[in-house]
Amino acid sequence: MTISIKGFDHGNRGAGIRNHQLILPTVVCSTHVSRRIATEVGAVTFAHQHGCGIIGDDVAGIDNFFVSLADHPNVASVLAVGLGCETIQSQELAAKLLSRNKSTQYRIIQESGGVEGTVAAGVKAAHELSEAFPSAPAAVAKLRIGLDLGREVSSAAALQQLLKDEGCDVVVAHSEASSAETFSKLSQENVHIIISFPSDSQPASGFPLIPVINVASNGVLHLAIRGDFDIDESTLLAGIVQLLTDVAAGTETVAEKSKSGEIRAPRVVRSA
Repeated sequence: MTISIKGFDHGNRGAGIRNHQLILPTVVCSTHVSRRIATEVGAVTFAHQHGCGIIGDDVAGIDNFFVSLADHPNVASVLAVGLGCETIQSQELAAKLLSRNKSTQYRIIQESGGVEGTVAAGVKAAHELSEAFPSAPAAVAKLRIGLDLGREVSSAAALQQLLKDEGCDVVVAHSEASSAETFSKLSQENVHIIISFPSDSQPASGFPLIPVINVASNGVLHLAIRGDFDIDESTLLAGIVQLLTDVAAGTETVAEKSKSGEIRAPRVVRSA
């Protein structure tokens, strides 16, 4: 059986399996406002510690990372929210996004009447984007699956072969510290879904734009919080194709339901 999925046409972002509107905080100082806007309009957003007080290669690196998030195939439209005095300016980032996708607007807190004014303006802008850029149904020609290997997985090779036999592209990444960093790398590879194998000492986690299927080991921690995982490693090969099919068709993973996870941009410079 080859996995066949009906998704959403997101223009030159490609066809996605989620129809997310992204409220993108361009600086840590705008994450709270972004959260309020997202809650009002049913969009997705995230908290992070970036955008201000960064230097050197991290300026371009984090800027490009935000662009890659906005360009993800699971994203329908983007509202960038900035403060106004940060290193990465929302209007400059929005200009880059607009050159790729017209379904983009931005708002600046210092120019929109403070917190309450920006929330009101942001909610209005988000509704305008949704109305102006509706997503049409589209077939996803090939699912792109990311594997986050945070522990040794005896069935990893068999899983990769199974996914390829089902017509999927597979991108493999190894977690060195936490899955958050690996998720960010896989998002830049435009994977539609992530299958995560966190280490025995790490809990299940998620990513705002990408459904994450968490696979439990038989370790003490994972057994204690089994409800946070989607499937056991012992039954993975038998159940993963159906689970992928369901998730790609819209069934939420445990992490999606709980809205767990974080964004951690790749960093190369130790800056504030």
